[in-house]
Amino acid sequence: MHAGYAVFQLSKALLAHDLSGGSIARFNARRRISRWQQVIENLLQGAVEYGSRTPIAQMPAWVTLEVVTGGFATGNFLAGGELTAYERELAASIPGIRPGFERLDINAWHLTDDGLEALHSRLARCDYAVDVPEEAALLTVAWLVGQQRTEQARALIDVIGPFFDRLRFFPSISTQLPVSAAQVHIVDAGQIKQLLTTLPPQAQMVVQKQTIETRLPLYDSAVSHFLLTYEAGWPCRYYPRQWHEQAAELAAHFNRLSIDRRSSSRVEELFSLLGQCSRDSQSLTGRQVGRIRQIVDDFVRKHGEPGSAAHRASRANQRSQVAGPEHHLIARIVAKRLSTYPEQGGLADFAELGAPITAEEASAFGQGEGIAIPPAVQRRLQRCRSGTISELIEHGLITSGDTVARLLPAMTAQLSSYGLRDEALRMVYASTYRAFCRRRSLLLLNLQRQVGLSELPWVAVIEGDRQSGAAVAQAAQQALVESSALTLSAFPYAILPNKLLQEFSALADTAALDLPFVEEVAADIFMGKFSDKFADAARRTGPVLAGSLYARYYAIDTDELASLVTRGRRRARVASDAFAKLCAKRAGAELDTWHPATNGSILEQQQILTTQNLALLFEELGLKVLLQPRLGSMVQACFEWICKRHQMRIEHHHARLIMLKNTAYAWRQMVFYLTMLDDPARTDALASVEAYFATQPLAFRGRFLPLMSGLRKAFAGEVLPQQAPAEDGARVFLGWTTTQHWLLPPHDSTSSRAVEQ
Repeated sequence: MHAGYAVFQLSKALLAHDLSGGSIARFNARRRISRWQQVIENLLQGAVEYGSRTPIAQMPAWVTLEVVTGGFATGNFLAGGELTAYERELAASIPGIRPGFERLDINAWHLTDDGLEALHSRLARCDYAVDVPEEAALLTVAWLVGQQRTEQARALIDVIGPFFDRLRFFPSISTQLPVSAAQVHIVDAGQIKQLLTTLPPQAQMVVQKQTIETRLPLYDSAVSHFLLTYEAGWPCRYYPRQWHEQAAELAAHFNRLSIDRRSSSRVEELFSLLGQCSRDSQSLTGRQVGRIRQIVDDFVRKHGEPGSAAHRASRANQRSQVAGPEHHLIARIVAKRLSTYPEQGGLADFAELGAPITAEEASAFGQGEGIAIPPAVQRRLQRCRSGTISELIEHGLITSGDTVARLLPAMTAQLSSYGLRDEALRMVYASTYRAFCRRRSLLLLNLQRQVGLSELPWVAVIEGDRQSGAAVAQAAQQALVESSALTLSAFPYAILPNKLLQEFSALADTAALDLPFVEEVAADIFMGKFSDKFADAARRTGPVLAGSLYARYYAIDTDELASLVTRGRRRARVASDAFAKLCAKRAGAELDTWHPATNGSILEQQQILTTQNLALLFEELGLKVLLQPRLGSMVQACFEWICKRHQMRIEHHHARLIMLKNTAYAWRQMVFYLTMLDDPARTDALASVEAYFATQPLAFRGRFLPLMSGLRKAFAGEVLPQQAPAEDGARVFLGWTTTQHWLLPPHDSTSSRAVEQ
């Protein structure tokens, strides 16, 4: 199973390389190819134990591994590998560093008086960057030494010392200001500067500009030249002096143009006939003369005779459309403006950056003064905007819950560090936290859990310094409420991604809240068992759903969920086993099959029974009250998103299966939002959904009618059958099936068991 997946990913990377149009895309594709080749080599040689928390022999779980899609470790260490530019520079500046042993010697140097002094300087000025968690280890050692806690420092060195030759335990230097918990950004200003500097010319604009400024004037001349030959309404009846010589020059000029000639056009045809006529006008057939007449007469009817007032106005309008400077030239001016700002970090004020071109810039870059920055360049510039998560969503810069997950560590890192007494230690902790959040999850089997932050030896040694505080807990809870509400209201149709749930769990821990968030489990690694928190989440869901639209639609026995008693280790295990059996029973499937489609159908029932965290957030965090004014629009957004996805043209069968899965999840979230509304608002929301459905194409309405009928029946108080249609054809929307899904087109006969989460 693992080898097949790896070969599939390698094939995708090879295909991406073959289809790549730019050097950057080809470089990224080559890097993916190399990584997947490493994975396949590891599988063939048995060098990596996939499914384990410690897949690399003799390397502890806390080491940050390079991990590719699916959780496969390549065997590389993110704090290891080739020396960085900073390491080479540092090695050159320290006497006695041995060639070939640079990393070992630099790590050891940081434990000398000079090295510790350098680390203490970094701690005091906060001018360091921790890109991988290991790079904070020696900073922690230096802090412990500064606190006279030498025994703890020695103990930490004993743990990390054996890896001095392979891993980098020291930070690089950075001029970036400490990250604000309130202000976040998606892309650094320096990255946007590089993007704008290297922005290529727009191929379509280049062709359009060349056509209007060079090709069309020649076309006008050819038409005008043929008009000179007209008699009695027909061309090629009379040739003025020098006509043939001038025609030959026009045809030769046109042939010298470096233009795209892949597509035939009237311009090409007319110049071909002009060239033939210039060489031997007697060789023209009657049909060719008729064709010349048709092209010339059509031109005159549409544009007027060349040189006429109508023709001059038409061409002037076309020239004005391409007269401005090309976007890539203006982008270089904006990139020059960005060079005066710090490369690391985002920007809040774009007034000067987005202002029209100044006289000085016009002179330096050969452009016109006062030209406005085009919207396309403005959009690229805005990607480095700094603001709150809410502001970035409003500006359209955050487009998914995954992006929120990337940004939230800037907030949770500082909140998690507030319990530490020393300011320098708080900064080290926050930097470590942000770097740890970039760590990719491993493929794990047998309910193993991912490595936690507190398992890093340099974090574990300072956990005893943490003090509890009501203010910190309250701030963490507020951050959790706001970030979850923002994400759900902005992307109501998407389940919360696992990376974001990790941040929610960290905030809940800081807030001292007992919230069993459940992640999306991959169908190809599910082994028929759920950890205790899944049963706990389902048990808490029962009272929230009792007697509700959601419970009727999905035929949930909420009393059965309430019986999943999870307090105490033995009870929790019994409850988890009972929960797994309940999910399998509802799916009409067997546990322990190692069959992805069967597993997927069981996992979908788990999501239905736990509401995939929605009941937890709405009930225990108060989102039901907070989001009440938005729930109607969230229902509508879900339904419109589902309709659009089902009417998209999707070529590949696998992509259609993923679309089915995601739209079924979106439908489930829509039903939950409907459930959270009061009766009048729920009636209004359903009426709005029906009104939108009535505007859809007839074929789509016919295909989707069973789902609408099922929703109507549940709304009317009926409990729906789950795996088969009701007598009137009404159906529950489930995304997983081991046979042909009824929503797929009849010709798409491949089984949906290939869905991959």
